Amino acid sequence: MIQAGLDYSRDWQTPVYNESVPNIKRIRRTYKRTNIRSKLLVKVGLFAFVYAVVLVFLCIKGASLGYQIVSLEKEIGDLETANKRMEYKIAQVNSLDRIEALATTQLGMIKPQQAIAVAAIKTVPEVEEGNQTIPTLQAEHKPLDKIYSNLVKLAQKNL
Repeated sequence: MIQAGLDYSRDWQTPVYNESVPNIKRIRRTYKRTNIRSKLLVKVGLFAFVYAVVLVFLCIKGASLGYQIVSLEKEIGDLETANKRMEYKIAQVNSLDRIEALATTQLGMIKPQQAIAVAAIKTVPEVEEGNQTIPTLQAEHKPLDKIYSNLVKLAQKNL
């Protein structure tokens, strides 16, 4: 027997098998080399695009405000013409010819007569005392009568 030839008595510990340990390589960090000019070119292109978008937005906003201004000016013109139309209608309603026609037809009023009334001052006959004649007017005694007599004189002069 072959096993008898092996002597296990001396080695009471389990045999250690040497396993092959894989070689670990250290990897150095690698950095990508980037072109600074291309990054700068991309950033400038992006900035130009954003600037162009903002510029187009502002142009569109200005054009739309222009259209709004034109429409508001047209609306103002329409309102002014409507206002003038209303003023014309008010002038028609308030005309003196229309008011006179309404007064005579609907309210039954008549035109005043063209006769002028003149007030006369009452005078007291003259009293003779001796050789002198003294006219006595009743208007000389009261101040309101004086004012009335003066108004009557003015009215007679204006006729």
